[in-house]
Amino acid sequence: MNCILQSRGIILQICNFLEAIDESIYTAPLSLFNQSSVGKHVRHIHGFFECLVTASELGVVNYDKRNRDPRIENDPVYCKISFLEMVPKIEQMDTNKELVILSGMHREDQDLKGAIGSTLGREIIYAFEHALHHLAIVKMGMRAHYPEIVLDENMGVAPSTIEYRNSCAQ
Repeated sequence: MNCILQSRGIILQICNFLEAIDESIYTAPLSLFNQSSVGKHVRHIHGFFECLVTASELGVVNYDKRNRDPRIENDPVYCKISFLEMVPKIEQMDTNKELVILSGMHREDQDLKGAIGSTLGREIIYAFEHALHHLAIVKMGMRAHYPEIVLDENMGVAPSTIEYRNSCAQ
């Protein structure tokens, strides 16, 4: 799997989804999500990719300290623009770059005993897989609450699953 291309693809899938819904659907609390919204799930995905953009510059990632911009979860147009602005930055990433991963609300100036090593490529794969997971959840919520909205059947489906389904259909 080319992690850069796959990440670009899932971001574009998110952007297509954002074009298909309006703000009222995007921000509505859904009972299936314990009163969370589609927008909050999308913001969560966005935060992980945003962490990677920062990590590509700083060499450190802490997913727990991601930016939780309310505009991302409340304005699908703003969210789409923000995602699209990340694409060229992701496409320029050096997947071999070594990173330090911090966990919890760890302060960067504290002892790094709990830090672990990784690479930008590995973390891009993680963000991609994480996005797939949340898009699958979003699709379930949309189908339960807004069955009249037609969604891409491959939204939130792993490329390997799509490939397998296609091979079985032949």
